[in-house]
Amino acid sequence: MDKQRKAGAGLSRRHFLCGGAMFLGGGLLAAPALAKQLCRPAEGDILGPYYRFGAPFLAKLAGPEETGERLVVSGTVLSADCRTPVANALVEIWQANGAGLYDTQTPGNYTDKGRFHLRGMLYTDAQGRYRIETVMPGRYPVPPNLPGLEQYGGITRPAHIHFRVMEALHVPVTLQLYFAGDPFIAKDPWASQHPANVIALEMAEAGRRGVFDIVLARGF
Repeated sequence: MDKQRKAGAGLSRRHFLCGGAMFLGGGLLAAPALAKQLCRPAEGDILGPYYRFGAPFLAKLAGPEETGERLVVSGTVLSADCRTPVANALVEIWQANGAGLYDTQTPGNYTDKGRFHLRGMLYTDAQGRYRIETVMPGRYPVPPNLPGLEQYGGITRPAHIHFRVMEALHVPVTLQLYFAGDPFIAKDPWASQHPANVIALEMAEAGRRGVFDIVLARGF
């Protein structure tokens, strides 16, 4: 009887270990599939009324005279598999200043007044990396009677930075980058719909810094 109990216990233990091994093995096998499932190209956002064509090629958007908390944003532009870096992607950036004002001053003003402010363009390097130096953008209310955005007049936009990313073999995407902890994200009609575009910031030696990776869909 004791031998039967021991044999049964041994069988149960082997069954448990075998089941555990299968579970662990299944988990290991499922990890790449899960990663692939979570890997999605960045979702596009609105261009907004403050875009201006022809910004200069520069990565340091804010000079030393610019008022506001210093901010460095870096990241990698990746292809649709979330692993392959996209070299020579054109990254265009524009934002409001610390007081929430764009250089256009007036909504819908696309004219070139001879000077761009807090706007720039750059190409990703061979590893798909980019890096910008700027200041924390200020929040601002959506002006009333903006064409196509009339229903949002008066709401306060969370702090954000605009991105446009383009590369010949991929689908261009327009994004807005937001920052974790901003109390205006939840009620913002754009930020609230794009949680993947919200990043955490950490304190750096001269301000704050954050990482924002951008995944592009393949164009064919």
